[in-house]
Amino acid sequence: MFIDPTRELVIFARLAQAFKNRLQLQDRDRALVMTGVCASMLEMEVIANFCRQLILQNNHGHMLKRFSSFKEALRTEDFVTFLKQVRRKLPTEKAENLLVEFGYQCDVKRRDYDDPDVYISAVLGVDFDWMKENFQ
Repeated sequence: MFIDPTRELVIFARLAQAFKNRLQLQDRDRALVMTGVCASMLEMEVIANFCRQLILQNNHGHMLKRFSSFKEALRTEDFVTFLKQVRRKLPTEKAENLLVEFGYQCDVKRRDYDDPDVYISAVLGVDFDWMKENFQ
C-alpha cells in the first residue's frame, strides 16, 4: 500500500500543514491519517501518536478513537479498509499535485536535521522535545 513510507511521510506531513493553513481541517485529518500510518510503519511512534491526537481533537468520533495507536489500528480489518478508502481519495501523486496547486512552501529542509523525528516534527510545526514529552 505504501511504496516508500519515508518519502510519503514528508509529503503527507506537508500536505497536512497546507490544509491546516487553508482551514480545511477534514482534509488535514485525512493527510494526518496518512502521516500517522507512515510514521507508525517507520516506528516513529511519537509522530504517529501526535497525528492521532490532532485528528481526535478535531473529530471526537473518529475511528481512531477505538484504538490506542496507529500500530494497533493497523492490525484490524476495519481500519485497513478505512485506510484504503482514504488512500483512494488521497493518493501520493494527488497529494504532491495539491502542494503545487496550493503553492505550499516548506522552509524545513531534511539536510538541516540529523534525526528524522525532529525533522518531521519541524515539518508539522511542533517542537519534538514537547512532542516526546506529551506523546511518548
